This record gives sequence, C-alpha cells and structure tokens, in this order.
Amino acid sequence: MHGRATDSRWLPEGRPLLLDGAAGTGLLARIGESASGSGVERLNLDDPVMVRALHREHLAAGAQVLRSNTFCSSAGELSRRGVPHRAEDVARAGAELLRAAARDLGAEPLCLGVIGPGSGTGEASGEAGADPRRIRGLLDGGVDGLLLETLPGIRAARRIVEAVRDEDGTVPLLSTFSLTEDGRLPEGGDVEDIARFAADFEVDLVGLNCSFGPAPMDGPLSALRGAWRGPLGAWPNAGVPSLEDGGWAWPVDAECMAAWCSSAARSQGLRIVGGCCGTTMEHVAAIAAALAQSGGSTPP
Repeated sequence: MHGRATDSRWLPEGRPLLLDGAAGTGLLARIGESASGSGVERLNLDDPVMVRALHREHLAAGAQVLRSNTFCSSAGELSRRGVPHRAEDVARAGAELLRAAARDLGAEPLCLGVIGPGSGTGEASGEAGADPRRIRGLLDGGVDGLLLETLPGIRAARRIVEAVRDEDGTVPLLSTFSLTEDGRLPEGGDVEDIARFAADFEVDLVGLNCSFGPAPMDGPLSALRGAWRGPLGAWPNAGVPSLEDGGWAWPVDAECMAAWCSSAARSQGLRIVGGCCGTTMEHVAAIAAALAQSGGSTPP
C-alpha cells in the first residue's frame, strides 16, 4: 500500500465501500443533453453549486466514496471543447467540491480524484490521462487518492501511473479497466495482463468499470479475482443506453444493479462496489440497502 492507503478508512475488510453515482449522468440530467457539447467538467468552475449539490445527494443516498467531476478535464480535452479554463483549475475545483459536500453533511467519505485516459490509441494511448496539470490540480485540491478509470489497456495505464508518480510517489492509486463485450481490453490483452500490471506497479486497488452492464462483467471479474489476490473493485454501467425523447435511457434499474453489486461483493470479496454511467441516487440508495441486508463481502 502507498501513502494514505494505510488509513483505516481505506479498503476495509468486510462490507465494501459504496461508490457514488455517475457525475456525468447526474449533471447532464440537470443541464440537458443539448448543453453537453462543452462537457460537464467546466461546471466545477461555472456552476460549483450544482456540482456540490450532486455530491451531497450521493452522500445522502449512502455513498462512502466520492469521485471528482474531472474525467475529461485534461488541458487538451478542455481546449478541443472550447472550454477556456485551465486544467489545473478545473481539477483543483473538482477536488475541493468533494470536500465541501462532505463538510455540508458532516461526512467523511473517501474523496478520489478521477483521471480518464482520453481517446487516443497507439502511441497516444493515455496521453490525456498523463496530463500533469490535471494531476497537480487534483493533488493540490486535497484528494485522498487518484482513480484511473475506464482504462482501455496496459499501455495507457502504465503511462498514466508513471505520470502520477512523477508528481507524487505516495498518493494511493486505484486503476479500473473497461472491457469489450467479449471480455478483453480494447487495446488488446485480458485480465491476466491487468493483474500483472497491478502487481508490477503496486496499485492500491484494481478493478473493472463501465463496459456493457453488470451481467457481462461476471466472467471477467471472476477471472480477475483468480489472477489478483489484492484489493478488487467493480462498478459496471447501467447497461447499453438508448436515445429516448432526446435523452439517454439506461436499461439496468436500481434494483437489478443493487442485486448484482450485493452478489458480486460477496462472491468476489470486493472492497469498493457501485455503478458507473447511468447510475443515479436511486441506484446508490438501493445498493446501500442491499449491502446492509447482505452483510457485505467475504474477503478472498
């Protein structure tokens, strides 16, 4: 474990920590899909009250881990969308809003700074995620750890981890990968490669997120547990969305997501569990209730 990962709040055995809902889903529901062209990350500076309220609602629903609204906030991504803000300012504000929401409710969640990999492939894989300006902003904002989320492959993961460690060699790192429908990494490789990466770079938690909903994650998650005996997490999206009445409709409802999270937490010994894209406060509340009823996970 690195740095603050030794804090007793980090990855306790027994009942897993519950992740918040999807920031993008929650914020787009407020501003409307038609206003999404410049992304939701700008709202950290343009409408911090809205972002802070979303984090507060997730906490009230039962979340114990908050993610910053910074998935697509590298300097290059902001520039391409015409956002005038600096990456370090957007990231710092995103981190500070997590703390502000926690203070509002007198809560002590784990506050994770989110880093997405960007859309590059080949030599450009992970380039956006490795942007030092976003990394420094999140660290300056006081996050408990950094979450490298929706990683497409080992090349991107290595590049981002190395960039983070150039800035801070002790901050806890969590790395989760998104798989294709047949259970492989989009850039090639499988869960065995993920396990080797996690061991080589001594990440504090490895896992799977997003992809094609809960059910398709079962096999790869079980295989990853077989290859990796350290802390494991999982947060699938709410299925493959369809466009209805000008907005996205997600097929996996709160009860189905809660049942999956409860079952996966027990069978795979998850330390963090929850949902990704398409998950709302209703999903978070349902998962919290299911975990409380089931008694949590059985560590491997």
